[in-house]
Order: sequence, then structure tokens, then C-alpha cells
Amino acid sequence: MEHILEEFYELVQIPSPSLGERKMADAVKQKLRELGFLVTEDDAGKITGGSAGNVFGRLPATEGFPAEPVLLAAHMDRVPGGDEIRPVTEGGIVRSDGTSILAADDLAGVCAIFDGIRRVLSEGLPHPEIEVLFTISEEVKLRGAKNFDFSKVHAKVAYCMDSSGRIGRIVTGAPKIEELVIRVYGKTAHAGNEPEKGRNALKGAANILCDIKDGRIDHETTANWAVISAGKVTNLVCGYAEIHGEVRSHSNEKVTEYENYVREHVRKKTEGTGLGAEFEAVLNHDAIRVSDDSICVKRLQEAFRRIEVPCHTEIGGGGMDANIINSRGIEAVGVAVGYLKNHTFEEMLYEEDLQKAGRLVYHLISGRG
Repeated sequence: MEHILEEFYELVQIPSPSLGERKMADAVKQKLRELGFLVTEDDAGKITGGSAGNVFGRLPATEGFPAEPVLLAAHMDRVPGGDEIRPVTEGGIVRSDGTSILAADDLAGVCAIFDGIRRVLSEGLPHPEIEVLFTISEEVKLRGAKNFDFSKVHAKVAYCMDSSGRIGRIVTGAPKIEELVIRVYGKTAHAGNEPEKGRNALKGAANILCDIKDGRIDHETTANWAVISAGKVTNLVCGYAEIHGEVRSHSNEKVTEYENYVREHVRKKTEGTGLGAEFEAVLNHDAIRVSDDSICVKRLQEAFRRIEVPCHTEIGGGGMDANIINSRGIEAVGVAVGYLKNHTFEEMLYEEDLQKAGRLVYHLISGRG
């Protein structure tokens, strides 16, 4: 078994849920120190209510090496369902035993980073300053990256080894995402004695949702309404209901357009009903779009050429740490590392892609053929 796969097996068996990354943080800190990195952990865990902070490592450049610093990023947390992972490999594909997720999202990225760095150091190759960021709570609104102090980063380009798909996929765009909340205010009354004195907020919420525009709004915009909470007992007319959803788009303007639409839709649906309503939109993160002609993408394309893997740029539909990194003035793209069906018990990882991802990192930081 290749060392990178052995390490993957090791790490996936360490529990690391969002806000509970303590054991994983300790493991990756030790591995970075063994490679000679200066390692720090921030207080993002305290801010977010988690058990660990973001782990940041820096390895100075080889003396006289002219290349600019490089930031490599991946996240330590995983979605629920990964507390007891038993990985198995068959036919070149790694899966769990079917009772859990695999957590290749994003431990495949973590392992690719370690593998590439080890290759460079073991061969004694010159390298630029290497910075590594392992974030917490990426799976819960990118909280780790949002609470990291990027002023300590020297690199102007970053590679997030955290995208689904076969090796060769470069994610250069990700949408702006906003969380949406509609609050409906009615009036409670005893459901048996005087229901006519009440105003049913749940019924009003249902009326709002019954014909609201959602799903695929256009080629770059989607909206989804998924959570509703209301009364707790059946003997009271429901006095309050709350609806939660989201909108995401590669156009910031279209997000604003959807906000305005929902606000007007809610007004029309509650007008004359005796119900009150509020609408709130909360920014999760802004959209990103990195040019195919950027230095970041060009360097990545060259690294793919060196490992003889065809590559292509693509616009993604989900958020990632690269959204936050870009917003902090560092050009960042997502890099697929070979996992598919992430967040499900059918999650899978191509062993060949994992190994190639390690070699890709090697060429990103060494520039050697």
C-alpha cells in the first residue's frame, strides 16, 4: 500500500466532526512539525464554539530559491456520519464499509498536501516558502476560514485541495451564498374555545411557500426553501412560524434581485390577512471568479502537464474555503482530488487520483520535472 493511502486510512479513523476537530488538529500539527514546519493554532475554535482552531504551518524557502510563497489549504472537519469509519479498497477505489461516510472530503486533500511536501523534502529539492492551512468547520458555513487571520499569510496564490471530481478538475468559480429567513407573525388563541380570534402563522407560511420561485432560477442562480418551524402544541392557533432557505448565484446582482423578489412576494401574500412578516438575508460568502489567465491557474496547469494529467477549469455550484481566501486578497482555486458522492455513505475515492494529487502538490512547490 502506498504511504499516501496508509496515511489516509490513519486519518479517516480519527473522529473529526465540525466543531470537534481536536484530535485531528493534534495529529496534523505533529505531522507538520516532523516535516520542519513552524506550526501555530489560532483561537477560531473558541470563537465558533469548537474544540480546536485552524492549524497554520510555514516552512521557509530554500536559501536563494526565487519562487513566490505558495499556500496549500484543506479542511479537517467532516459532515455527520463519520465517527467510526472503516475504509476498504477494492479495484482501486476506496470506500467505507457502507455504514458511514468516507471523509475523503477533505482528508484526501490533507493527505495530498502531506505527500507532496514529503516528496520534495525527501529528494532534497529547492522549494519556495510553503504555507499550509488546515481549517476547522468548513462544512458549517466556512467558519474556520472566516475566523482565520490571513494577514499572517505571505503567499499571493493558494490551492484548496478540496473539490469533488476526478483529478484534473480546477474550480475557478464558486457562487455567492446567502441564508434567507422569513418570519411570520400571527396571533395565538385557544384552538377549541375561540379559534376565530387567532391568526394562523403556519398557514400563512404555507401560503407564502406554495408558489414561491425556487429551484433553478436561471443558469447561474438557484434558490431553496428547506426548513420550517412553527407551533409546539395542537390546542393553540399557531402564532409564529419561521422559514429558512438560501439563494446562491455566480452573479451578486442576481442575489439582490432574488432578495427583492422574496420581499415583495411575502408582502403580497400577507397583505390583508392580519398577519405580520419579516424577511432577512444574511451573507454567507461572496462569489469568486478566477481568470484562466491568472498566475494561480497557469501554475496549476503546468503542474498538471508535468504529471501528464489533462486538466480543465470549471465553475462550481458550492462554496469552499477558496471563497474566503479570495475575499482576503489571495488568489485561490479549488482542486479536485478524486472523491465523488461526498457527504453520503456511497462516498468513494479513486486511489490513482489520490496518488496523482500528491504528485501534483510536489510539482506545485518544486517546479521540477
